[in-house]
Amino acid sequence: MTAAARRDRVEHGLRSALQIKGREPETFTLAERMERYHVPGVALAAIDDGEVSWAGGYGVAVAGGALVHATTLFQAASISKAVSAVAVLALVEHGAIDLDADVNSQLRSWQLPASEYTAEQPVTVSHLLSHRAGTTVPGFPGYPAGTVLPSAVDVLSGVNGASTPAVESFARPGTVTQYSGGGSTIVQQLVTDVTGRPFADVVHELVLRPLGMVDSAFDQPLAHSRTHRAASGHDGEGRPTLGGHHDYAELQAAGLWTTVVDLARWLIAVQGMVRGDTGGPISPQTALMMVTPVDGGPFGLGPEIAGSGGDARFGHTGSNEGFRGFAEALVDRPVGGVVLANAEGGNSLMGEVRLAFAAEYGWGEVGAPPIELAEVDPTVLRSYAGRYVGPFDRPLRLVFDDGELFSPTSYGRRRMLPLGPTTFLDEETGATLEVHVDGQHVIRIGVEVGGSELMSFDPVTTNEAEGQ
Repeated sequence: MTAAARRDRVEHGLRSALQIKGREPETFTLAERMERYHVPGVALAAIDDGEVSWAGGYGVAVAGGALVHATTLFQAASISKAVSAVAVLALVEHGAIDLDADVNSQLRSWQLPASEYTAEQPVTVSHLLSHRAGTTVPGFPGYPAGTVLPSAVDVLSGVNGASTPAVESFARPGTVTQYSGGGSTIVQQLVTDVTGRPFADVVHELVLRPLGMVDSAFDQPLAHSRTHRAASGHDGEGRPTLGGHHDYAELQAAGLWTTVVDLARWLIAVQGMVRGDTGGPISPQTALMMVTPVDGGPFGLGPEIAGSGGDARFGHTGSNEGFRGFAEALVDRPVGGVVLANAEGGNSLMGEVRLAFAAEYGWGEVGAPPIELAEVDPTVLRSYAGRYVGPFDRPLRLVFDDGELFSPTSYGRRRMLPLGPTTFLDEETGATLEVHVDGQHVIRIGVEVGGSELMSFDPVTTNEAEGQ
């Protein structure tokens, strides 16, 4: 089958990320789902037989503006963590960083505050790369374009205009998996400390340039010469982000501007190194370690890990203000895919594109198997309805109506499918919502992905009027 035919099948083969047992899956076109989720523009790239088989853009870079192309620049958001991890591991191989030593013994410009949690087991770079360090600050809201950015040390200390509190320990290293952009920023500062050079320059030299990622850079703010090629971010209703995008001082955590083609090149290079290619930035042994789950968890040394056996996958998802995306490939087979979207509705869209890629290119089982819904007392469901607030004042609204608990959207209902009396699946993102109650009162809602809690929402009001 030709690449063009396979591309057409992907474009017409989207389906909801979650399927319900006993219901026939419904398929959609990419254009239909972009309209549903208010995504003005998206770019896709497919990897087949170890090459970029096809890549292209859909929609517009900004509402009412230029068309998206395969070379349109998007913010990679947290995909930055996986890409830059290759540079960190190259420095490990060069002897500049010790993967398993106390990170404080290697840092020079800042120190992780001592605490009861690190008294017996210090935080290591391995802990930080795999989100097993027990460090705080899960993510970053960024700064409106034009803002003077704080330094990485300021971010770590929570001072001088930093938008998040100081990074500190909350658990004994190695005992919990909790996503920490704060931990990634520790690694960013470590790279600068041990090399004496800007983080962006180090990653360019060790990763971006050797892998031919010619359109990628950790330029924050975005270089003026590149702005005409960049997509603008949009909110969940498709409205442009003020100033086009946010800027990020947290480079390793969220700072890469890139294209789908460049991210595909990164995936292909990692696959090649795992297979034994010796001309890459890191050795095959280190590459394999990078894409192997740490302590059986959902992260390797930088990438997110999913699947198992011959269907094991590596990559990362990304979520910045107004941007969403993922880059993912199989460890042992030369296939994969990249999606970058310029709107927050891209979360749902990219999950559906992932399923289309998986079906067309044989990724194996992707996503949760068809689920069997639990019977939950409607009175219990009604008690969960209300308004909640999460990190950076991010809102969550739950409504109970017609026997369903859902989050209202401009295009209808995003249902929360009950797996039990306190456990629900977001039908579009696949995230798990765990409702924590004290008696009959909700005290918080945890959002989990891959068994790791990514964020928590506290109640503002509860028991919204039915159907409101």
